[in-house]
Amino acid sequence: MGFRTGKSAGEIVSQVGEGAELNGEFLFATGARINGVLKGKVKAEAALEIGPGGRIDAEAHVRRISIRGEFRGTIHASDRVEIHKEGKVYGEIYSPCLIIEAGAVFEGRCNMKVAAAEVPAPG
Repeated sequence: MGFRTGKSAGEIVSQVGEGAELNGEFLFATGARINGVLKGKVKAEAALEIGPGGRIDAEAHVRRISIRGEFRGTIHASDRVEIHKEGKVYGEIYSPCLIIEAGAVFEGRCNMKVAAAEVPAPG
């Protein structure tokens, strides 16, 4: 796989294919799709997609994550988390936006933070 430059933050550039299993710490500066297995720590500065056959067991710090496979662990998303109807999430989610389609599985806790400027003043 060659290196590409000039891609938008949401465009998928990196891919972990079906049948691959990787362990360790992963940093994706551009969009990535996971169809294999990742275990460890994941940081994605752009969009991260888990395909229908993909599985991540990790602590993940992402901008946005779209789940059609399985995620186990903790997700820290600065933008949003989307769990599609075939997706499964087991663990904790920290995100200002959570979208769960009918048929999806989510077992765990969700913490939705509100920015300090959006908190109404007492009184």
